[in-house]
Amino acid sequence: MKVLVIAAHPDDEVLGVGGTICKHVENMDEVYICIVTKAYEPEWSNEYIKQKLTEQKQVDQLLHVKKRYNLDFPTIKLNTIPHGMLNNALKKVIEEVEPDIIYTHFEDDLNQDHRIIFHSTMVVARPPRRIKVLSYEILSSTELSNSGFNPNYYIDIKKYLSLKIEAFRIYSSEVKKLPHSRSLEGVELLSKYRGIQVSLECAEAFIIKKDYWIL
Repeated sequence: MKVLVIAAHPDDEVLGVGGTICKHVENMDEVYICIVTKAYEPEWSNEYIKQKLTEQKQVDQLLHVKKRYNLDFPTIKLNTIPHGMLNNALKKVIEEVEPDIIYTHFEDDLNQDHRIIFHSTMVVARPPRRIKVLSYEILSSTELSNSGFNPNYYIDIKKYLSLKIEAFRIYSSEVKKLPHSRSLEGVELLSKYRGIQVSLECAEAFIIKKDYWIL
């Protein structure tokens, strides 16, 4: 099975799908990551931009990601990019990977980049492609939305929670201190909260946006 995680920013893939990535890898599935945006000068320093690339490589090595794509659209400026341009960039990735499953952002996240990516994902994954699409949640973005994230699909990540936290720790500039939700403790607490919703110790939660059962 081929799995594609589409995310706006480096660290979103870990926060939203980190444990599930580990589970797919152990299941001998191929996992691909597509990061849509990139920081830029002068808003971010050249050192910061280089650090993000280094961190992504470290995460891929830790989680055994098959391949990572960086589309390099400007972060927090996706609303300035023609929708067709973003669609075509994602389409090329999907045509190369040929995924069976796509994990993407929640359509009503507070973060505008996330919302735009969700809609582009749904466009490029539409029929006749037969791709299962699930939305994930991002701490400090999804819970701040006016529309509640109401998951209908849960994945047990008890075995992989420590690895998810280790991967998030790599993105050091993104790790906040408790009581900020985007803290190491916040990651653990959300995993446990999603777990107890379905009588598991730890889980990642998703919303199924599209699925198929074809005879």
